[in-house]
Amino acid sequence: MNFQKKIYHANIVTPDRIINNGTIIIEDDRIVGIEEGLPTSIELDDIDAEGKWVLPGLVDSHSDAIEIELEPRPSSKFPIEVSFFELEKKLVGEGITTIYHSLSLMEENAKKWIRQNQTVINVIEDIKRLSQHQHLIRHKTHLRYEITNTSAVPEVRRLIETNKIDQLSFMDHTPGQGQFRDIEIQKKLLIEHRHYSEEEALEIIEESLKQQKLEPSVLKNLAELATLHDIPIASHDDDTIEKLLLVKELNASISEFPIELVVAKKAKEMGLYVVMGAPNVLLGKSHSNNLSAMEAIENGAVDIFCSDYYPSSMLHAAFKLYHHGHSIYEAINMVSLNPAKALRIDHEVGSIEVGKKADLLIVSEDQMRPVLHTVFMNGNIVCQMNYQSPVAASVLH
Repeated sequence: MNFQKKIYHANIVTPDRIINNGTIIIEDDRIVGIEEGLPTSIELDDIDAEGKWVLPGLVDSHSDAIEIELEPRPSSKFPIEVSFFELEKKLVGEGITTIYHSLSLMEENAKKWIRQNQTVINVIEDIKRLSQHQHLIRHKTHLRYEITNTSAVPEVRRLIETNKIDQLSFMDHTPGQGQFRDIEIQKKLLIEHRHYSEEEALEIIEESLKQQKLEPSVLKNLAELATLHDIPIASHDDDTIEKLLLVKELNASISEFPIELVVAKKAKEMGLYVVMGAPNVLLGKSHSNNLSAMEAIENGAVDIFCSDYYPSSMLHAAFKLYHHGHSIYEAINMVSLNPAKALRIDHEVGSIEVGKKADLLIVSEDQMRPVLHTVFMNGNIVCQMNYQSPVAASVLH
């Protein structure tokens, strides 16, 4: 007999409605039933959600967190065997049950070690290897390929052909366009965030302007190979309609971080999934002074939130949207079902539906702030937050 348990007394958020005081029935790693009301019998292993929200596990389509975990300081390089497993403990504590680790393949001798060709290739190989060991969450890889990195083409082909990557995005960080259309903003980022001197920053910008880009035929060939292997393709920092037309020709189905509202709207019109950063939602602006996610949302031009550089932002961004008047299921879909659809894994994860993996979150609210209590992965509790009650002031004296 298969092992079965229930989560009851739950406000269940499905893709299109809320089931108040409902029950989810889990058998092994799957959801086998969703019912209104309390179960007729309660067993020892059943879980009382106590009227809290029960949400699908979050699907993060773009996270730079592994880069920071591996190289938190320019002179500090931690082994992947430490970083991988320590990072997933942080991610599961943010409600992320499926992560697309984003690795930037910038150039052979990139200024940052973590973005050099061999480092990125090794990390992707290691993620695939380590994800076969005991783990807390589902690990995927997202190769961010800089199109000025012409020497890496053979390795990118190999990674595609050996099924080492699960998402491929094409990037162009050449100064004067895309994210860095304002060169002064790029210079400021290099100085303040990357800690270069002004002279070094100007030198980097000057070198970038001289770089050659992949020939269109080579780019097209890589895109066709990725499509053949059913790897979703994303564009990055789209700033013109012309660029959208180009990426559509490359079989892209995702537009990450469009720079202008008119571009985001056009991407939606063209059938692309539009991704914006959840940190942008929380901060109310882009750190690069580009399109505001909230403005794009109010114009119906966003499908997906990703954590980008701040994993904590995913759940908070969804609840911010909810408290700004959007339905809870619409907000939660943007961090679960919509990314799962864009990445073609929605047959398994991304929503609370019969037949899908039981990746679930139990969440309450504290003055509109989401409070994560329990995380289920494949039907098993992988994270439990047991918050302590405030100690009475008299006890402290």
